[in-house]
Amino acid sequence: MPSAHSVKTIMQYVKSGVWREWAAAGCLLAMLVCAGSPCGAEPKLNILFFTADDLNYDSTGCYGGPIRDLTPNVDRLAAEGLRFQYAYSTVAVCQPVRQIMQTGLYPHRNGSMGFFPIKREVRTLNEQLHDAGYLVSMFGKGPHHQPPEKFCVDVGDDKISRHPSQLAEATRKFLKMARAQNRPFFHNVNCYDPHRPFIGMRGTNDLAGGEPPSRWIKPEEIPAVPGFLEDLPEIRRELAGYYTNVRRLDDALGAVLAALKEEGFADNTLVMFYGGDHGMSFPFAKSNDYENSSRGGLIIRWPGVVRPGALDTNHLVSTLDFAPTLLEAAGLPPLPGIDGRSFLPAVKGERMAGWDRVFTFYNAAFGNNWLPMRCLRTKDRAYIWNAWSDSRREYHTENMAGLTWKAMLAAAATNQAIKARTDFYLHRVPEEFYDLTNDRFERVNLIGDPSRQAEVEAMRQELLALMRRTGDPFAEAFARRDQKELVPGILKKLSEEYGRKPQPKGGGSVPPGG
Repeated sequence: MPSAHSVKTIMQYVKSGVWREWAAAGCLLAMLVCAGSPCGAEPKLNILFFTADDLNYDSTGCYGGPIRDLTPNVDRLAAEGLRFQYAYSTVAVCQPVRQIMQTGLYPHRNGSMGFFPIKREVRTLNEQLHDAGYLVSMFGKGPHHQPPEKFCVDVGDDKISRHPSQLAEATRKFLKMARAQNRPFFHNVNCYDPHRPFIGMRGTNDLAGGEPPSRWIKPEEIPAVPGFLEDLPEIRRELAGYYTNVRRLDDALGAVLAALKEEGFADNTLVMFYGGDHGMSFPFAKSNDYENSSRGGLIIRWPGVVRPGALDTNHLVSTLDFAPTLLEAAGLPPLPGIDGRSFLPAVKGERMAGWDRVFTFYNAAFGNNWLPMRCLRTKDRAYIWNAWSDSRREYHTENMAGLTWKAMLAAAATNQAIKARTDFYLHRVPEEFYDLTNDRFERVNLIGDPSRQAEVEAMRQELLALMRRTGDPFAEAFARRDQKELVPGILKKLSEEYGRKPQPKGGGSVPPGG
């Protein structure tokens, strides 16, 4: 007889209407046959999905981080698994990208164009796993998954994500529960580090709401400031706090992986680490569409499937693709009608065509603050449209809190190059185009270069096609960029529409801004 979970899953697809598409290919029949036979046994692949919060992709050792031996646990995981050189967040701010990971849909399709709940008709990764019999956890970032009933969390805690020892203990309890219930698990650990606040910014005893890290970083230990920032003393001081948070993140990952091994699940668990959900909370990183806004570090360890120490430099994957990849790995049906694609063949070492570019978005910051941006990105080119830029409006988000932006403004008073940089950040220009071959940190905007116009126009047209195909509300405003009155009208409409949506409840140590 089919199990209760099998029957529930089948009925879900019948009610959703997806069965019509699958029946044509015989998929529904296969589900019905397998549900009552050995091939219909509950899936056995366990999944540990561990994310970092506001971690720049190149802060860890295995991605070329500047501080020696800062992240031994991340580096060890990379040595034991597959590291993707090019992985990107579809939106560089917390709640939207978390909900994209869960739905495989662009933000204007799942309803999360900012800090807003997803549409109730949208199906999630957690729902799919739960209905297939998985035990589901979520430690950290719970308030950034809305509405809660769409995420089917069996065990959760939003107050321990800066506490490595508590995460380890919670992991042990969760794994014991899965064993006692004889259920596969999806263990979702979302560490709040290295999100602001940073350790030590309020004094030598300031632990920024968590446990002491195993190592404190001093400003003099930083050999180089990230190339999109300025090398100023106060920026180095803030970076020291950030890198200390990175160390505690690494402590948390090590503690959770140790618990996984101690409980005997290391050999039959797919571990996916993504750091971070977007770039660091500094100017020109988080809450933008730059390389250091969107690029993340993606590592997958899957004993018996992934070759240890493997490196993928061929495929550009994104958070849009996480849900379909994990579901295929687990042998479960895909989410219906999604934008993302499974890159499971790449995980298994195969070469896939058509994975040479990604599209990234930005819509609303915390508090219904709309700053829409769109980007088409390849390994060495980036085209960005700043829909909000009108020469008058100023950009302001959480990445300008703390010491760094203040230090840049202070330096701008006497340094014309830094003043030009801060003025540009506040106002932008409608379009940006970068050649990362010689400008990794996107400092030289080539949008007006006559020799680049063919490249620029090709990327414009490709971006427009994607926006139209997916129903982006800014598509026609982008097509008619010369008509400056279009964007304000769209912004007014969206702000009113989303302003009526329920806001997520705050929780844990998450400050405004995600």
